[in-house]
Amino acid sequence: MLKKILGIMSAIIMTVAFATGCSKSSTEVEKDKKHIVVGGTSISEVTYQAIKEKYENMGYTTEFVSFDSNPVVLEACNNGEVDISLGQHKKFVSSYNESNNGDLDMVKPYGYYTGIGLYSEKYSSVDEIPKNAKIAIMNDAMNMDIALRILEDVGLIKIDESVKNATVADIVENPKNISVIDMDQAQTVTSLKDMDAACVFFTHMSNAKKDPATYLARDNKMIDYPMGVIVKKENSNADWSVDFAKCFRDKDVQKEINDAFPGVFEFYTDDNQVKE
Repeated sequence: MLKKILGIMSAIIMTVAFATGCSKSSTEVEKDKKHIVVGGTSISEVTYQAIKEKYENMGYTTEFVSFDSNPVVLEACNNGEVDISLGQHKKFVSSYNESNNGDLDMVKPYGYYTGIGLYSEKYSSVDEIPKNAKIAIMNDAMNMDIALRILEDVGLIKIDESVKNATVADIVENPKNISVIDMDQAQTVTSLKDMDAACVFFTHMSNAKKDPATYLARDNKMIDYPMGVIVKKENSNADWSVDFAKCFRDKDVQKEINDAFPGVFEFYTDDNQVKE
């Protein structure tokens, strides 16, 4: 009986040892993966399509999963439903991580940046915006701050100087008694028909077939809000994520994106970098 028990234990040990020696860890498998699932909104799909051929020529296969909003894309990436998230800037990702106990990071090299403008379909200058006007801005923390700074820069409001990331509650002066209405960023462009003005991403303007260059004023901060390849932090140096990020530097990729979204994106170069 003792010999039988020892024989069974020996067989178990050998099986475990064989399995351990012949299998890769989950981290190794993740780094070596070749089929990449990319998530984004319909706007981000344009970038995916521009990169797809070049990336797949490196030996990868891909698929794109479309989502309705940027927070949902990040959630899908954080949960492992997609490998790469496209379409969100780095500080938006940081804000997501803080609010949702997320573990996401942006892969270097960074891709491009866009802008946020103050637009109106009723007025042709900031001076024309009347008292008691309604202005739409984004409701997420990082982009709300950028939009409020635009309104402050043109003299419509003043923000508490002690505040780093401003919210509507931090407006301390409002000489025209403007109503600042926050909403989902994708809704700001559609709100233009009802609002006196709205702060809107260039991407949303272009996607709505409106000219992003028609802003009354624009931000001066977005160069430091890079967009690119977002992954779980453990994958930020994996070959498959870095290879995808490098595709943003390809001139044919940049041309295809610019043709689809004229005047929307500026691509980073060695001389044009994020201040970190």
